[in-house]
This record gives sequence, C-alpha cells and structure tokens, in this order.
Amino acid sequence: MLEFAERAVAARAQFEPGTTGMTIIRPAIELPAVLRRAMEAYRAGDPVTIAESFEQNARLITQLDPKLARRLGLEDVQTPVLATGAMGIMHFYAAELAAFDVAHFDVLSSLKVGRDVAAVCEWVLKLRGSDVEVYGRCHNIWTMDHTGRKCVDARNVCKIIQPDWDHSIN
Repeated sequence: MLEFAERAVAARAQFEPGTTGMTIIRPAIELPAVLRRAMEAYRAGDPVTIAESFEQNARLITQLDPKLARRLGLEDVQTPVLATGAMGIMHFYAAELAAFDVAHFDVLSSLKVGRDVAAVCEWVLKLRGSDVEVYGRCHNIWTMDHTGRKCVDARNVCKIIQPDWDHSIN
C-alpha cells in the first residue's frame, strides 16, 4: 500500500518554476462538510452515516468496474447500480462494505461550482475473507440541496487501476 501512495504522490509532483527540485503541488480540496463526513464514514465502514448525508428522496448512480461488481455479487455488471432514497443508498453501501474493508482512501482533487461538487478519489479495498487488495479510482459528482447540507443526487464511476488484480501470478 505504501508503494501505491508513493506512486500517487510522485504522479502529482510537479517542478516549481525557478527551482531545481521537486515540489509537491496539491490542489485545495473543496468539499462541503457533509461530504467530508460521508467520506470519513466510508473509510470507517459506516453506511448509516453515509446515508445521513443524503436527502430522503436522493438518488445514487454508480458504474462499477465489472471485476469489482462481480466480487460484490452483482449479476448485471454492465448496468449502473441505482440506489434511491437515503434508505436505498444505505443498503447499497451496507452491501458494498460487507464485501470489503477500506484500507486506504484519499481525495486527489475536487472542485465546486454552484451546487455541484466533483472529486477524484483513490482507494485500496481489502476483500473480506482473503488477503486480496484492490486498488482503484472513482470520479464522483454530487449535487447538493439549496442549503448545501444534504446531497440530492450523486453519480460515481469507479475503476480498478491495478491491472489483473484478480489473476494469480505464475
């Protein structure tokens, strides 16, 4: 996992004008407090707190990498997962978090325009009942309510970025 984090930091490192060395330039992470709490809850494996960040009539659409979707027991791995309402969203995350532990989670970048918030996140998941770790990345867009205190709509696209993680090495 440390090697993954080091590669991620190196990929974000850029030369700063007028210097000869590398300087890490990390963009400011612009996230409403409710999304920060939801991300902390995801790290902690707490689907109830995640669901509390959504309005009662909210909608979540998640497109998962087919390999990961199969591990979660989803039958149609090509169709996005739709969860409606805070309870439906809680059930989705409860099922997801029952399949793995979140070993690492980091927000790489984010931006906010109007009521929409976008973020790119990287994660490492440890599949329960095995020593298999899955490295991945999600691109997320959330639409907040007019107060900015609840999420009314969310769309996530999640991809495994560690190639062939589900194949044994000879």
